[in-house]
Amino acid sequence: MKLLSGTAIVITLGALWPASAQTSTDSALPKQIYGRVQVLDGSTIEFIKPRKIVRLAGFLAPRLDQLATTDSVEWPPGQVARAWLILRTLQHDVNCASVTTDANGTILAHCFVEETNLAATAIAEGIGYAFNFPGEPQVPAYFDIERRARGLGFGIWSDPKLPPPWNLKPDHAAAPAAGSTSEETPDPGLPLPPPAPASPDNSP
Repeated sequence: MKLLSGTAIVITLGALWPASAQTSTDSALPKQIYGRVQVLDGSTIEFIKPRKIVRLAGFLAPRLDQLATTDSVEWPPGQVARAWLILRTLQHDVNCASVTTDANGTILAHCFVEETNLAATAIAEGIGYAFNFPGEPQVPAYFDIERRARGLGFGIWSDPKLPPPWNLKPDHAAAPAAGSTSEETPDPGLPLPPPAPASPDNSP
């Protein structure tokens, strides 16, 4: 499975749209969450303190039980995505700018380790898919990054028969719709990381 360094993603951040992460009008939604995390699956993390579950906005990893086949070799893309996210966040503070919540109340956010955009880098390396939950503002640059990863056959794109997770039987009734569009006007680039707080925000 070919991987692409996240360096290119970091370099391009400064040239793209300014730090104006879209946020929900819900006053209960925290604007920013910062600290150490536990990885739940390939696209979901849980902050240790405060206890908040966050799904990476604009991104969806394969399900943990999925299997892919590349050059006659079986491998678990969902488990690979989870391990990738663990390695990216282990011993690092994660800085998330909230966007909205999904149908289950999980926070959707653009998340960064230092200047590295986790979702954009994962998509570039073929770890998962550019994806939007219903009502979630799109980041068109993610789909551009995905097209390049697909063309190069990185990661999940090395198995053309691998079904995207939204085409599988849902684990619950409120399954997301693939590539859903928003009525809001999409912004033309990648989100920039929000300013890191001087110290972790321990407020609930």
